[in-house]
Amino acid sequence: MNHQTQEAKFNPVFWLILSALLLPLMISNDSLWYDEGFTARYVLQPDFHAWWHYLTQANDSQMPLAMFFAWAAAKVLGTQEWQLRAINVLWGGIAIWGMYRAGKRLQLPWLPLLLAIQPYFWFYSNEARPYSLQIACGAWLFASFVEFFTLKGAGESWAWLFSGTATILFFATMLAPLSIVACLIAGGVMAGWYRWKITRRAVLILLGGAVVNIPMALFYYFFALARGNIGAQIWHVDLKFFGYVIYELTGMAGLGLPAEKIREIAKTPHLLAAVIQHGAQFILPMVCFLILLLILALRLHKRPAKAQAGMYAGIVTVLCITSFMFIIGGICIQKAFWARHFAPIFPFYVALLGMGLASVFEARSFSVKLLGGVLVGLLLFSVLNLRFAAQYRKEDNRSAAQFARDALDENKTVWWVAGTGIVQYYHLDFAASRPEAKKFLCPGSTAIEGMPAPDVIIFSNSKPDVYDPLGTIQNFIKQNGYKPTEHLRSFVIWTR
Repeated sequence: MNHQTQEAKFNPVFWLILSALLLPLMISNDSLWYDEGFTARYVLQPDFHAWWHYLTQANDSQMPLAMFFAWAAAKVLGTQEWQLRAINVLWGGIAIWGMYRAGKRLQLPWLPLLLAIQPYFWFYSNEARPYSLQIACGAWLFASFVEFFTLKGAGESWAWLFSGTATILFFATMLAPLSIVACLIAGGVMAGWYRWKITRRAVLILLGGAVVNIPMALFYYFFALARGNIGAQIWHVDLKFFGYVIYELTGMAGLGLPAEKIREIAKTPHLLAAVIQHGAQFILPMVCFLILLLILALRLHKRPAKAQAGMYAGIVTVLCITSFMFIIGGICIQKAFWARHFAPIFPFYVALLGMGLASVFEARSFSVKLLGGVLVGLLLFSVLNLRFAAQYRKEDNRSAAQFARDALDENKTVWWVAGTGIVQYYHLDFAASRPEAKKFLCPGSTAIEGMPAPDVIIFSNSKPDVYDPLGTIQNFIKQNGYKPTEHLRSFVIWTR
């Protein structure tokens, strides 16, 4: 009996099932936040023709496959908040399946569970956005990468798997070429270093995959790049943004300050002073990061005997190339690339961490093993905070919209100083430039002169630099005797 229990404990299927059981727990019915409003607008299209028309006209046509699946899933499941996020359970299952396949080859059977306890994985599984799908594609890119290394480039199975996954990823995000090229460069360098012989057929399969993606590349060019739809450019991009990428990617986001507070600190002209002021709240994230670095350093010091030749170096190469391209591109075009944009290579990071943890848990020293246990404990604590703690929840557009509807039903005038991308989902309509009955007004900072003071101002205090960059509306609130009636997550309701 003990032997059977021990065998089940280390059976890869055991870890796969355990990981899958966590997936439904990742989904909440919290309010949609601003970015999820973009997905909601696709979901609300009545038929495929309307969906396609919106896709070709929208400002966020860089992720068509996920938007299609979100629209199709909503026709089956419904359009409540949790239903819009529920499809991520499917993408999460596909992701852990890919890690299960890779973990068996790497003799890391618990690799799917390591993915499933990552705060980053939980965070984006609970968003009605395309990043969970991209993580799933990344897991299968990694599986093909592992197959390439374990077979030493022989055969064509890895090429079919890589090309098929790369094509799906290309349909899922305009940024797919970055991670795909990084994988090809890393694989090519390792194959040349170890003098592996790649068959002509495998090369043709890869080239065929590239040809298949040409129509999608043209779509991105004509419907995104040519229109200048590369996302909002509201930050001066420098290296601190990539510091936050590491902060979120490695699981520290649920250990310290909420994202809104970090955003506020990043915007201050006295960054160092602000960080020092909140130093106590950065202690736990720093402990987590230092343990992580130590574990990876121990992995470099002692390579496990079962590790495949070049695998560690190949994974590091993929991560470094992708990061380098994001850093250089972000600074050059002043486009902020956040941790979510690293979703396709996140499974590579998880595998790197898994190799480090394997070395730690195989060590003879109890104190070394304890490092791994502490890191896993911190990741789980971060997961629980991100999923359940009130301070880490996103903006409460649902309650704010309900307040606005109630005020409009009472024939009150309402200003909405927040993002408008979400309002259609919550059954609100807004006036174009002047107040109208049953519609709220979304005033610009320079367009309020001469306007009658509204009865209610719903103000987003999470991004005042975006919605009131000149502070005009905040001054208007002070000068006209408004008082805060209610505080919601990321909102303040002002009335007179």
